[in-house]
Amino acid sequence: MSIKEKLNHIIQCSKGMSILYVEDEQSIRENTKLLLETIFSNVQTAGNGLEGLNLYKESLFDIVITDILMPEMNGVNMVKKIKEINPNQSIIITSACEDSNYLLELINLAVAQFILKPIQTEQLINILDEVVTHLYNQRKVNEFTAQLKQDLIHQTTLLEQYKEVVDFATIVSKTDLNGKIIYVNEQFIHTSGYSYDEIIEKGHKLLRHPDMSHEFYKNLWETILSKRIWKGTIKNINKNGERYITETTIKPVLDEFGDIIEFISISYNITQLYDLNEEIWQTQHEMLSLLGEVGETRSQETGNHVRRVAKYSKLLGELVGLDDEDIRLIYSAAPMHDIGKIGIADSILLKPGKLDPDEYTIMKTHSSIGYDILKHSNRPLLQAAAIIANEHHEKWDGTGYPNALSGEDIHIYGRIIALADVFDALSCERVYKKAWPIEKIIDFIFSERGRHFDPNLVNLFMDNIDQFTKISHEFAD
Repeated sequence: MSIKEKLNHIIQCSKGMSILYVEDEQSIRENTKLLLETIFSNVQTAGNGLEGLNLYKESLFDIVITDILMPEMNGVNMVKKIKEINPNQSIIITSACEDSNYLLELINLAVAQFILKPIQTEQLINILDEVVTHLYNQRKVNEFTAQLKQDLIHQTTLLEQYKEVVDFATIVSKTDLNGKIIYVNEQFIHTSGYSYDEIIEKGHKLLRHPDMSHEFYKNLWETILSKRIWKGTIKNINKNGERYITETTIKPVLDEFGDIIEFISISYNITQLYDLNEEIWQTQHEMLSLLGEVGETRSQETGNHVRRVAKYSKLLGELVGLDDEDIRLIYSAAPMHDIGKIGIADSILLKPGKLDPDEYTIMKTHSSIGYDILKHSNRPLLQAAAIIANEHHEKWDGTGYPNALSGEDIHIYGRIIALADVFDALSCERVYKKAWPIEKIIDFIFSERGRHFDPNLVNLFMDNIDQFTKISHEFAD
């Protein structure tokens, strides 16, 4: 970088900086001052060390340039006094050869910049460029640090307020990598009924409800150990033995290297909402069961038929691995599978003998009638009922009705109800037939594997026949 470029650089970086120049020889002092004033907006001078020290005490300077040998107080003593006031003060020493005895003392005072007299413009600019650049960078660092500190105070204040809100409204806990609880907030203590020390000492086992399976917690841990967020509903038990339900989110907390250091859990106590939803669900379930029973009563079937079909369907749903929501839906919607029979004339519906082809064609419309009754609802339960009503007479090989669907194009609800309904129809006496013995039923259902029924469902049915016959006996007519 040329001298001109360095000079421009100094002028840019030194904005707002002040300089004190101390020199006892007037001509040197005045000439050097003129040069300094072309760079700095605030330049003050002094003729000796004592005068310079008094000026410094009145107004601190960014840079001090001083001679060594001066009357009243030499430059070394002035530097000592200044360093007592500001140990980090930037100082440049102008020195003649005969002043060398003082150099070691000045170096011990952390003075690092020296200019040999007589002062050369180029040398002065080089030293000033070094000092000003250092001061400029330090000023920027200080400004950034101050801003960072201010931002940190601001963010910390916000975080404290956020934490206060979260602590007030939610149940919070922290867990280490071994699953040990290491922190809980007041809401956790209040909701669980246990003291802080009890929770920290005994951990999650205090709260674990017997309804929550080992598999549930295994899946939860697999999720969070893979650094993913887990969300779900957990049933807990408090110190009084009462269950409470939480909607919980668990997040792995990672360090700067992406490693898990702990887990934080935020939960909402939704027990009242859960109980309300459960009551609504039970009400819906009972209403659909009653409607299903009314429909079956009209065709001289017992109300237990719809109860058994619902129980068989629930069991099949569990065996085939449906999630809890689907199992609930199929269990509650199953009683509506034959609701379309309310649109079938008594002369056909109640006929004790075999239906002729025309009558059978009319009877088959009960699937579409049921679907048309239910299809307009947006409620998941009634949507499930519409599917069941429409598809429970479809067959795996595509020979069923009303749409001749086949294989997995038939909804799993329809495939399950088809098997459950036929099993119950064969197990029980009807106006047009006697009940079949269980051996004959098993042979028939197995023979229809891959024709009428989903092969996988037949396999599950055969492997668990004892559970199906137990339901049949418990809810016998």
